[in-house]
Amino acid sequence: MFSSGELDDLSHTFGAKGALAPGVRLASLHDYYPDDSIYDGPPIHHPVDEPGMRWIKEKDQPVYRYFDEHGVYRIYKRFDYRERLIVRDFFNENRSRTRRDEFRSNGTLKRTVYWDLQHNKPRQDIHYARNGTPLFNHWTSVSADGTSVETQRVTFFDSAGAPVRVGSSYEPVLHACLDNLIGGERAFVTGESRVADEMLLNYRRPNVKRLFVLHNAHISEPYDDIHRIRASYRTLLTRADDADAVVFLTRTQRAEAEAHFGPHPQFKVIPHSAQKPPLDPSLTRNLKRVVMMARLDQQKQVDQAIDAFERVVQAVPGATLEIYGRGQLQSVLAARIRSLKLQDSVKLMGYTTDVHRVYQEAGLCMMTSRYEGAPLTVVESLMHGCPVVSYDLRYGPADIITDEVNGFLVPYGDVRGMADRIVSILKHPDLHRALIEQAGLDTDGFTEETFVRRWSGLFHELSAKGWDAPAHTGRRR
Repeated sequence: MFSSGELDDLSHTFGAKGALAPGVRLASLHDYYPDDSIYDGPPIHHPVDEPGMRWIKEKDQPVYRYFDEHGVYRIYKRFDYRERLIVRDFFNENRSRTRRDEFRSNGTLKRTVYWDLQHNKPRQDIHYARNGTPLFNHWTSVSADGTSVETQRVTFFDSAGAPVRVGSSYEPVLHACLDNLIGGERAFVTGESRVADEMLLNYRRPNVKRLFVLHNAHISEPYDDIHRIRASYRTLLTRADDADAVVFLTRTQRAEAEAHFGPHPQFKVIPHSAQKPPLDPSLTRNLKRVVMMARLDQQKQVDQAIDAFERVVQAVPGATLEIYGRGQLQSVLAARIRSLKLQDSVKLMGYTTDVHRVYQEAGLCMMTSRYEGAPLTVVESLMHGCPVVSYDLRYGPADIITDEVNGFLVPYGDVRGMADRIVSILKHPDLHRALIEQAGLDTDGFTEETFVRRWSGLFHELSAKGWDAPAHTGRRR
């Protein structure tokens, strides 16, 4: 999670890489909370040095870590590309974060957060006006297992910084931010995080269309019962009639949602897109090289891919599995590779900046996830002419892979079946080459042009239903 103070730095970084399209800007909703105050002083400079502290700088970024005279880690600071302080964290002796300060580009304090020492979750955060007075104070409680945070109390302050009103919901804060951002203009607001669903469903304005996108499976583990709905998705899907559109990434997921909640005209399908890659004819494909693009976490079940590959290398000497990605399970997976004596066959490659080369030089791509929304790695692999062997998981692979044509679908969780399918491909070059020839032929439905056309069509469809926008009221910043 990034603080709003980091957005200018991120915009600079993305812009330098050409990753920020013209006319697109990054913003934090909290930056639009109504604030009529002004700061008319000079920019505040925050030095690198801290009294009584010694620091060490990260090698490739403007991040500093501070230690007291006893060697105890106490402070973290991050500066932006213009050497302005963005974030400052404070730590206790147990290396638990106790407080975070976030700063505006002019150096004034924007927000202070006090953290739960057990679960590393915010417990109290104060947002400040430009002139330094508090705008509102947000208290939260943390669940016993530390996985969720709920609002307990919101205290609002007047222009002089005096507390004047107390509420029990955070919704008025977010609605005020949206009102100030949108004003009286017509707007499409898209919610892509389930924690914001209720707030956005309750945000009814005549000049606003509210759209919601599902990026993951809405059913619960083990994903074999379409009527076991995940709690985080229940509010949105139960209240679908309150939305202007609910967008699924696959037809299969929409059909299974309708099987439980009934048909809804709001339910739409718009798949993810991938950019058509520039294929390099000089690259040679190694038919025995299998690749994975996956975070090293529980969702991707990379351990099952490693277990499957133990059987593959026994049947096909020289077969290799290259796993590209990082994550918290890296050391666990490395130990698993060593325990199976697969160091020469299975490699944890870390992060790659050249996915084009990886896919073009690979013979197969492998996927063993527990769940997905619509995995882009499958589309990207096929666009590079690299067939995919994947679990038939919810959701995505069955809507992208044509079984036995440009890849294979293996029953979910069938490690032995995954291994046997890969072995059968690697042992039959004619079958393998036929898969490669077909891999990129049926991906037009996932191009960027198709993606833009589908979203544009949805916007026009919603607009045609009419607006009842009030007169433009402007914005306050």
